[in-house]
Amino acid sequence: MSRRRSPRRLASLALATLLAGGVAGGLGLDAGVAHAAEVAFTVSDPAITEASGLTRDVPGQRYWTVNDSGSPARAYALNRSGRVLGYVAYRAKTVDPEAVAYQGGSLWIADIGDNDATRQSVTVYRLYNPQPDGRTVEYQAFDFVYPDGPRDAETLLVSPTGRIFLVSKEAAGGIYEAPQAPSRLRVNKLTRVADAPSYVTDGTFLPQGDRIVLRTYVSVLVLDASTYKIVAQAPTPAQKQGEGVAVDLSGRRLLLNSEGVDQPVYAMDIPQQGGSAPTGGPTPGTPAPSASASAAGDQGSGSTADSADVVPGSDTALVVGLAAVLAVVAGLVTYLARSRS
Repeated sequence: MSRRRSPRRLASLALATLLAGGVAGGLGLDAGVAHAAEVAFTVSDPAITEASGLTRDVPGQRYWTVNDSGSPARAYALNRSGRVLGYVAYRAKTVDPEAVAYQGGSLWIADIGDNDATRQSVTVYRLYNPQPDGRTVEYQAFDFVYPDGPRDAETLLVSPTGRIFLVSKEAAGGIYEAPQAPSRLRVNKLTRVADAPSYVTDGTFLPQGDRIVLRTYVSVLVLDASTYKIVAQAPTPAQKQGEGVAVDLSGRRLLLNSEGVDQPVYAMDIPQQGGSAPTGGPTPGTPAPSASASAAGDQGSGSTADSADVVPGSDTALVVGLAAVLAVVAGLVTYLARSRS
């Protein structure tokens, strides 16, 4: 499948290439650093060519993924070995689906990709009790608008209480919270509740609901779900274009998938407090106050998000190197943008 590569997307791909390739190697992010990860399975079905997002469906003992822009409105189910069990279809005119989440018996599909940051609103679809039997099912659609203008995003989070969050994919990323009960009749305004690491490509709540996992092209970060502070992090294995993370069916490890044909899905341990890794960009700054005190559904504590700290132990040379990479990418964005004008 071919599609136009915008300057923003080309810059993101350049960042992935630099960090996963020579630059990452020069900064010590070789296979030895990510020794805890191994191939869980390989997705080799020709129907899945640009997998973006991954989520587990514990009741069905399967995983769900979607192809991004240009593909039919379908979600594909995988078994524990990565074999495609089938798909569920929904009659929506999608633009760029980028993320999936399974929560409370529903599959949520986020049509939130916006490489050129021009969409006036984005949409999250809800499919009740989906089955991979090839049928077309009814859905609910929820439209959202950002409070600070259009932006690209590839991450959908759905808390155990059903609260929706989107995380933007940009140098100065943000975490955006939806209303507790979004309307299907009007566009819902998101609230920016915290800063996010740069270029986040997917995320998920951990099963207990008190931690959030975000991934970039080079790292996996664990955040406290009420303060959005980084509490643990670890490097990812090298992938072609890592755009998915999910908790595995056991609930004890993470799975990381990538766009492309015949791509391996890696399993890695959930980072524990005290680990360090590159965050994929600048350190998150001080989050804004949240409309709800806890992303896991704790209402009324009145706490305000604290500054997000990088876990101690990060290498100074690594940080400097990553800053240099980001400078190169920023230059690429500027160059490509000017070339289009």
